[in-house]
Amino acid sequence: MKEENETTVKPLLRIPPAAEKIHADITRILREILDANYPDCDDAGFRRSYINAMTLYDDYQREAVSASGDRLACGEGCWICCCHYAEDVYSFEAALIASYVKTLPEEESARIEESCEETVYRFERLKDIVREKLSLDEYKSAPEELDPDEILLNSYYQLRNRCPFLDQSDRCAIYPIRPLTCRAYINLGDPGVCPPEMINESDTVTYILDLDDEANELLDELHARYERYPKDTALCSLVLKYLSEND
Repeated sequence: MKEENETTVKPLLRIPPAAEKIHADITRILREILDANYPDCDDAGFRRSYINAMTLYDDYQREAVSASGDRLACGEGCWICCCHYAEDVYSFEAALIASYVKTLPEEESARIEESCEETVYRFERLKDIVREKLSLDEYKSAPEELDPDEILLNSYYQLRNRCPFLDQSDRCAIYPIRPLTCRAYINLGDPGVCPPEMINESDTVTYILDLDDEANELLDELHARYERYPKDTALCSLVLKYLSEND
């Protein structure tokens, strides 16, 4: 389900043995979650195991970046790139996030829900504008590799709309349970290229450190097993749907 960001220009990071061992543990946990066949992804066992896998992913990332000689500029409290419209989350991630949001103070939970609604509205409005622009004659002769989805997502990012999960102190309110797409998008040493206006620069040092094919296949299996809203993989719209359940 994950797609490589076309702005990523650095070669793939070499994965050292220590990181490979951590990756093997992640894969094992994902397979154990599948084998356990939890009745719901909000099951305590599912939640505990998946959070453990994502904690290991953070270790995997640090090991891989450290071995490369680069420096990981990202961390809790860093929010410069938190203007992306996260459109590639797994169904169970959104469900876990919605459950987590419900445990927050009522005022904060309500703020997040309202902000998610505003975010979805802004994105859909921008989608209409981009479609209208691309239908004009001046764009019809554009190169075939011009990707409307990439244009849309890049345009949204450059609008600097704050992620609805940022609190009033610009810290991620769901940091322990943030989705893999947020974890995987990293900066290798230069925060100066993170601002939205830099997204199309060719020498960017932002990077997507994905898991391998086996792990991604397991994640896709989990996504399909617990999917309740087919064809929707956008963080905000999915979380809104899960928040509305049992209201």
